Amino acid sequence: MNAAAQGSTLAPGRDRKGIAMAPFRAALRLIGWGSPALVHASEGEGISLRRTALLSLGAGLSLCIAAFAANASRTGWPHAVETFYLAIALLFLPFAMRALSAGTGRTEQLANLLLLTLALFAIKMIREPTGFIDHDEFLHWSTANGIVETGRLFGENPLLPVSPLYPGLELATTALTHLSGLSVFEAGCMVLAVARLTFVGALFLTYQRICGSARIAACGCLVYMGASTFLVFDVQFSYESLAVPLVAALLLADARSQGADRARHVLVIMPVLFAALAVTHHMTGFFAAILFSGLAVLELLRRGVSGKARIWAFVTAALSVTPPLLWSHYVGNPTTGYLGPVVESGVREALSMLTMSMGRVPFVSEDGSVAPMWQRLVTVGSVGLTCLGLLLGFVRALSMAGLPMRGRLPDALSGIRDWGNSRLLLLTLVTLAFPLSIVFRLTRSGWEIGNRIGPFSFLGVGIVAAVAVAFFRPDGGYGSVRRTVLAVGALCVLVGGIISSQGPRILVPAEFQVSADSASVGPMGISFASWTKEWIGPGHVFAADRINRLLLATYGRQQVATSLQDGVDTGQAILAPTLADPDVARLRTGGVEYVTVDRRLSTGLPVVGVYFDGGANDNSYRRPPTPAALMKFDEAPRVGRAFDDGYIVTYDIRRLDAQR
Repeated sequence: MNAAAQGSTLAPGRDRKGIAMAPFRAALRLIGWGSPALVHASEGEGISLRRTALLSLGAGLSLCIAAFAANASRTGWPHAVETFYLAIALLFLPFAMRALSAGTGRTEQLANLLLLTLALFAIKMIREPTGFIDHDEFLHWSTANGIVETGRLFGENPLLPVSPLYPGLELATTALTHLSGLSVFEAGCMVLAVARLTFVGALFLTYQRICGSARIAACGCLVYMGASTFLVFDVQFSYESLAVPLVAALLLADARSQGADRARHVLVIMPVLFAALAVTHHMTGFFAAILFSGLAVLELLRRGVSGKARIWAFVTAALSVTPPLLWSHYVGNPTTGYLGPVVESGVREALSMLTMSMGRVPFVSEDGSVAPMWQRLVTVGSVGLTCLGLLLGFVRALSMAGLPMRGRLPDALSGIRDWGNSRLLLLTLVTLAFPLSIVFRLTRSGWEIGNRIGPFSFLGVGIVAAVAVAFFRPDGGYGSVRRTVLAVGALCVLVGGIISSQGPRILVPAEFQVSADSASVGPMGISFASWTKEWIGPGHVFAADRINRLLLATYGRQQVATSLQDGVDTGQAILAPTLADPDVARLRTGGVEYVTVDRRLSTGLPVVGVYFDGGANDNSYRRPPTPAALMKFDEAPRVGRAFDDGYIVTYDIRRLDAQR
């Protein structure tokens, strides 16, 4: 009898146990338990000018295709959106392939990332070449116009009352406007371009500083570009577009503060950045406070940290918390008034999903339109690939941070406080917010919360997914097939993130869409709003729908009645079947002088779910308002038409009170 047979006869229980544990051990090996330490391959510092020039040429050709698609969309070509996404794919793939190549040095990785960043920013300019078109941009455009016209801060903005209280972006933009003579749109685009380059550059250097590899840093930045907010939302003229780059700059300053010049970084550079962040965006400021406070806690818990290092960590945490709290107190803590109900509703809907009560049907707009099948497949694939990257990289990133992830679990727990890289550990733990963002995005009220969590959770998702890629081939020696597969996977994450944020509405269509934000902004509405400024004069109080309200406040420089500013839902009066006394009272309470009625509202349900801005009954409409309801002001005595182009009608109701 051979030895194998003897072993089988003498210890059958042990063999059965080993067979039973085999799948469990295989799963642990898959996620990285027991993986050896990552040994970085040598990476040069040079740059291949020929390859960079070819990438630049390819990017230029891709942007030409994108420009063709954007123009074709305005003329009604049915395949414009698909062509636009194809242009983005052709732009992104060569850069991803080069980032995964073994011969790409640190300088070339950074240069290529900045080139790709500029090219992706050009996508924004192609979408809106002459003026801002996205909803949130109008809110801050109005604030910037007020600063330019009055020369003062903290003016009123009924579209978003909190915007003038966090004027960081508007200050930078209006300063450039005064110095250069550029318009707010032109100066704003320049500020946003610099902010975007700063963000990607700082993120790359932070990742490279934390993990010690330029290849991991470059791959991490490419994965981050798959965040739903990256391509469009975080380059809008909105305060988060400047705040997120400030967070990246803070992370870089903190990562560089480990040497002899720690005092200069912590006591000089970081306080300025924290102060700038506090006056730029409330939510991002509080996120930074949580992030750096968490880093301080990790440093306090870690064994072997000197008392001096712990003091510096505590000082950094105190610096992160103090400016947003002081600024919020100074401006009167205005964020809870409009963020509180949104968060409460989102949490309530997210909890209701646990009882199998679906809050929102994925890929279906509020007007009932369904996203194309290919967009649904790419989006689901994007989420799946992101989750796979987290599954394969989470434990490996913890191991890379110094946590004991080898051997038996009880033995590993004995050294749980012996990690060596608190910053990598913190970013790895940040990825736990990604599943939370997906849950919120499946609710109606919490969709915006999930979208806002995205850019912060992807700070960790980027580096964890990049660590997963690097652990399988530390030398970076991927063959052309494997590099292509990985690059296509990164592209899927990128396109899926764009679709989950913009979907079919990424381009301005030829036909007007009801309450579809950028898809509803057109020459007719802009001309009307500009007419009011020239012929009626600025500063009058208008009641209007969601889109015309934005245009009146920016192009027309009118005061607009909003529920956020006045607490009065004038939309009920506009959509009511008849002009009853309660409707007149609402208009009178809001101080409305002119009512603007867009007859096109009767042609469909609102794409974003509301005709106005979420008043008492605004999200309860199941069919469009009737034309008779929109034209009821024609029957009101002593009410005249100040403007009528066949679709948009403005009524002068200043004498409406007198007949009541």
